[in-house]
Amino acid sequence: MAASLAIEAGDYRRLLAHMYAGEDEQVAFLFTHPPQAREPLRIAELYPVPTGGFADKSPLYLALSDEVRGQVIGRTSRLGGCLVEAHSHAFGPAGFSPTDLSGFEEWVPHVRWRLKGRPYVALVFAEGSFDALVWEGEDERPALLASLLVEGEGPLVPTGIGYRGLQRGGR
Repeated sequence: MAASLAIEAGDYRRLLAHMYAGEDEQVAFLFTHPPQAREPLRIAELYPVPTGGFADKSPLYLALSDEVRGQVIGRTSRLGGCLVEAHSHAFGPAGFSPTDLSGFEEWVPHVRWRLKGRPYVALVFAEGSFDALVWEGEDERPALLASLLVEGEGPLVPTGIGYRGLQRGGR
């Protein structure tokens, strides 16, 4: 069963403010509390990646600096939680690009190994919508995140564009 992600309303507003802070693609990481069986993953902290946190940045490609990669994996380890990546696209509806999906093939197994197999979640935001994938359990393929539970609002459901693309593409 795919996980849900729970976030406080103030953190969600800060996340969206960062995601839509300019015309360029933005990145943030969210750190969860330690996962609890049959409970949503609960966001503990938000880290908006600053402009200087990239080794390479173009309209089609982002590469985090080694320092940022080390910081986010280290912080997640210290919290004993899961890592959630969020980034924005300029146009919607939200869905993961082929470049995003290719990057996950290398990044996600490494992070999950470093975090002792804990779940990893990826979010992408665009034009008032979002898409979300979650890697959990033994399966190396992602599942569609069930929902984003924002405090005080009803559950938000991802577009599913990335997941359907993976199903068609056989990744």
